[in-house]
Amino acid sequence: MRPVILCGGSGSRLWPLSKPKQFQKIFSQNTMFHNTLLRLKSDYMPPIIATNIQYESLVMEELHALQEYKVIFEPVKIGTAAAILIAALLCNENETMLILPSDHFIGDLNSFYASTQKASKLASETNSIVTFGVKPHEFNSEYGYINAVYDQKEKCHIVKDFTEKPERKLSNDHYWNSGIFVFRGCPETSKRL
Repeated sequence: MRPVILCGGSGSRLWPLSKPKQFQKIFSQNTMFHNTLLRLKSDYMPPIIATNIQYESLVMEELHALQEYKVIFEPVKIGTAAAILIAALLCNENETMLILPSDHFIGDLNSFYASTQKASKLASETNSIVTFGVKPHEFNSEYGYINAVYDQKEKCHIVKDFTEKPERKLSNDHYWNSGIFVFRGCPETSKRL
């Protein structure tokens, strides 16, 4: 599985802090980006990091932990889908990609690893885009939501639609959109991005 770490964004949520959230030491002695790098298991392929050119020194400072990686420096903000598409072009055809935001806290790593393996298998077998939803403990209009229903046959939830930062509380079959995706990097999947 090829991790693709999304490390861009404007960093405006924690203003007036001088660095964006992924370069802050919020949950540990490491930055959130560094913790994302540490989560990469040895059986993962070398990661691809997509970031803004303005974060070049911050990203390169953290990459000493890795021996092999590729970095995409965006000269201008191109958005999440475009960054993922460029990363897919750097992968071998049919390589399974694990898309990870660089600013997440993941407490249960064993569950995370088991979920990514299950998602990789599902994406490979069905040529699907698999996304990770988080059961919300409260409504938050700052998050995007996934509307999903459980499929007994497939033993997973099937996404019906996405709602970006809703103004009102949604029904119980909605999950926070984690921004974590798994899919095969093949032309058919790239068209659906």
